[in-house]
This record gives sequence, structure tokens and C-alpha cells, in this order.
Amino acid sequence: MSVAGSSQPHTPDAQPSVSHHVRRYPAGFLPVCFAVLCERCAAFMLASSLVLMLCERFGYPRAEALRLAGLITAAGYLGSLPGGLLSDRMLGHRRGLIVSSLFLTAAYLLLSLPSKRVLWPSLAALIVGNSLFKPSLYVVVRRLFAIADPRFERAQLWLHLVINFAAVLGALIAGTWTQKGDWSVVFSAASLTMLAAWSVLFFGQKRMMHFRNDEPSFPGKQEELTLSSWHRVKSIAMLTLAMVLFNMAFGQVDGSLLLWTSQHVDRTLSGRAIPLPWFVALPSLLVLLIAPVQIVLLPRLQRRLGIYPLVANGLVATSLAFAVLIPADRLCRSHLIGMGWLIACHLLLVVGETLVSPLGLSLVLKLAPPKLLGVVMGVWFVSCAAGYWLAGEVGALWFSLSPTVGMILLTLLPLLGAWVVFRQSKGTGPK
Repeated sequence: MSVAGSSQPHTPDAQPSVSHHVRRYPAGFLPVCFAVLCERCAAFMLASSLVLMLCERFGYPRAEALRLAGLITAAGYLGSLPGGLLSDRMLGHRRGLIVSSLFLTAAYLLLSLPSKRVLWPSLAALIVGNSLFKPSLYVVVRRLFAIADPRFERAQLWLHLVINFAAVLGALIAGTWTQKGDWSVVFSAASLTMLAAWSVLFFGQKRMMHFRNDEPSFPGKQEELTLSSWHRVKSIAMLTLAMVLFNMAFGQVDGSLLLWTSQHVDRTLSGRAIPLPWFVALPSLLVLLIAPVQIVLLPRLQRRLGIYPLVANGLVATSLAFAVLIPADRLCRSHLIGMGWLIACHLLLVVGETLVSPLGLSLVLKLAPPKLLGVVMGVWFVSCAAGYWLAGEVGALWFSLSPTVGMILLTLLPLLGAWVVFRQSKGTGPK
């Protein structure tokens, strides 16, 4: 559930003379990482069980639950635009993180109550909290580093791994307790987790000092510092399109794909059924398993190929993830299919996530004007909102028409996006 100038960002491998002397991250990076660990862990306690909760606890039909889950996720991202403006102009980004943590703590606390009336007040608090937390977080991280600091991309990768570790942990907790129908325990744990995040942010805010210098304190490529405004806008537009299409596909993991798994996949392992929410953690677990390869190989591929071809290839992998399931959907009409089909789908989604999310986000942060970082992050998250809204609509089609129709759509649309990124990247400046 995962994150993550001019053409492409620098990598430590690209400038060994600088990275050799720069080993440590800024002091504020550690408390930010801990806060992200807590926030994502709590978020995945909810995300991995949201559709199930809407169906089982609140009585929504499946298609309606999928649409509502997509709208809930989209609203948190859509609110990032006004949330980014509020943090830019009034609160400040460090205060934005602290205030948002309180809203999220309250939201999970409300969900831990047994009453069905808490759904909408808790969702409102959740949307407000996410709207402030998301843009504030990435602006704080960006401003911990000088503009051309070669440590920044490696920091983005580490943050990406922290997010995925938190996702596995949150889904494991949710799967263990929702199987018993004990929603109060899950969301009490989520509330306490967010309270820990608030404590670290509140008492560690002095360590999160921002660089306010608009000039790079590390050497950068000249073309990266002089890219025209039009090329910057064009690049950001391409990357946001890629993110829309990726999130539309990836949003099926905790929605239609989860419900499809419950009906058609043999989930028994050593005689025991695997809890459904654990399958939401599968992509994050795969990210952690391939982390050594990612950390070593990704900077080299980035230096050799450039970011835009990598993002396009990420969309191709996303397309293939659902192409794999089309024959599986035909087989499952006569019998339950093995988990190997699902693992292949998730593995391709992880490849797509690795190439689209952290690389795209890193470049958007570098392309954004320093004074408008919060607004640009809001625009980026609005694209995520559009992707998750589309995910809910496609998920509803998955069940109202047929899974095959949904899978074909999820195969063709990312493939079309890959073609656009490949084609447009040729005129977007140096790769």
C-alpha cells in the first residue's frame, strides 16, 4: 500500500564520490519512519478487512461494499489536495502530521465501539486524518534532504520497505482477530498504534528540521536543474496517469480479488484455512522478500534505462498480473484453484508497484517547485483517489457482470497507459 529536478533522480550508485562520504540519514528521518510504520500498520488493519467488515458487520451487499470501499479510500486521497494547501499555508507540515495522527487515533477508536452508528463518524475522522497525513508526510521527508542529495532516493526505498513491513503486520493482526469476529480488538490495537505515532511525532518534532534552501547542496546534472516548466508539468502529468492506472488495478487486492479468492481459491495449508485478510498482505510480504534485489538492482536499472521506461514496464507487469488470472477464472468454474495462480498475480503486481510507485513519487517530488510541494503532493494523491474510485467501479463490474470482464479491463487499461508513457517519454527531456 504502499510509496516512494527534471528527468530522473540521482542514486547513490550514480554518484559514488558523494555517497561515499554521506552514510547517515538526517536525524528526523528515524521518527518519521516510525510514524509511518505505525500509521500504515493501523491503516492495513482496516484496509485488509474493510470490505469484509462492510459485508459482515454492517450488512452491505458485495457490489455495494466494493463501491463504498473504493470511495472511502478515494476520499482520503482526494482530501490530500485541500490538506496539502492547509499544511502549506496554515498548519505547517510537521503540525499537519501531528494533528492528522490525532484524527486517525479517534477514527480507529470509534470503530472499536460495538455500535453500528459509529461507521460514518469514524469514516469522516479517517478521511480528515488521511487528507492531512499523506501530503504532510512526503513534504517532511522531502525537506529533510537538500534538493540534489543523493541519499533521497535510497531513503524513499527504505520508506517503501517500512510501509510494506507495516502492511504485513497490520494484515496479520486483522486476519487473526476478524476470523473470530472480534472487530473491537482490531481497531483498539489500531488506535493504540496511532497514539504511539502521535507521541513520537509530538516529542520528536524538533528533530524534523527542514532544509529551506532552494539551491542544491549536492552537485546535480545541469539538465535536471534547468528543465522547462512545460516539461515538468508534462512529466508530472504522465506519472500521475501511471499512478491512476496502477491504483485502479492494485485496489482490487483488498476488494474484488479478495472476494474472488474467498469463493474460488483453495486456501487450506497444512489442513488449516488461511484467513482472508492475510492475502491482502501477500504483495507486501513479496516486496520484503525481494527487497535485497530491489535495493541493489533498482538504482542500476534506473541509471541505465531511466525512470520513464521503468514506469511503463511497471504498468506492463500490472497488466500481466490480471492476464494471468483469465485462464484461472475459467478453471475455477469446475473446482477450486490452487494458490499458485494468486501468488503469480501478486508477484507481478509487486513488480508493477516497485517500478511505478516509489520511482514516480520520487521524481514528482523533485519536479515540484519547493514552495508548492504540498499542493503537488495533493495533486499526486488526487490521482490516487481517481485510481481507487475506478478500482471500486471495476470491482463492482467484476461481480455484477463477470470476473472475466473485470480481468480483461484490468489487463487492457494499464497496457494502454504503458504505451502512452513509452510514447510521450521520448519528448520529455533526458531519461
